[in-house]
Amino acid sequence: MNLFGDGKRKAAAFPRGVGTVLFIVLALAIWETVALAVAAPYIVPKPQDVAVRAVELMVTTGFWQAVGWSLLRVLVGFACGMVLGVACALPMAAWPHVRAVFAPFVKVMRTVPVVCFILLMLLWVNATWLSAIISALMVLPVAWTGAIEALDSIDRGIVEVARVFKLGAMRRLFKLYLPAIAPQLLSTAVVGLGLAWKSGITAEVLALPMFGMGSGIYHAKIALEAADIFVWALVIIVISLAMETALRACASHFPGWETSR
Repeated sequence: MNLFGDGKRKAAAFPRGVGTVLFIVLALAIWETVALAVAAPYIVPKPQDVAVRAVELMVTTGFWQAVGWSLLRVLVGFACGMVLGVACALPMAAWPHVRAVFAPFVKVMRTVPVVCFILLMLLWVNATWLSAIISALMVLPVAWTGAIEALDSIDRGIVEVARVFKLGAMRRLFKLYLPAIAPQLLSTAVVGLGLAWKSGITAEVLALPMFGMGSGIYHAKIALEAADIFVWALVIIVISLAMETALRACASHFPGWETSR
């Protein structure tokens, strides 16, 4: 008897959204149980206390300024990381010698802990835009990997035909390379977006810009306001998931998206 072979078919037949609702109910039940067992609101607040605190924070101007600035920094860093990753991949895919020299640098960036980048950049960069730079540095190697793999998979025969017909570099870029790697890039972007949020908020916690969700988390920790930390964490999760859902919705319109995942 195959216990797992039809798992995908059963999952597909499961009512849409019911799994998410069940997960939320289960998570809230576990959260409530742990809060009652600990019996210390400054360590684990109850869900209802967090909900009340969320409403209190959401009616303040500072809350929305922090959300807006963090969202802007993460998006800027994510976009720059994706563009730079693709820009690095294009010449490396075209010229093997360039790839041999510069590929190790990108791989080193992928292995260095994000905290090391943050502490180093704190010496050089203003705290206001540090999280954007860190997000870009974390997304860049992911984008490069996705782009270089997609470029390597392009049919060499099509490339030779483009050269025979003497298509210019810009026409080859926009008519051949970018359409070919778009599905893979969109798949990579979903992963990169999560990294951008994690690294960007971490940078804010350490850099403490005037407005930022990371700064809110740090100040809540100093004041032992666990409810505030939970609120900020939930807001970050909701925004990140909403952006990922939007990105997946856009990606689903590209041919080859499913096969690139």
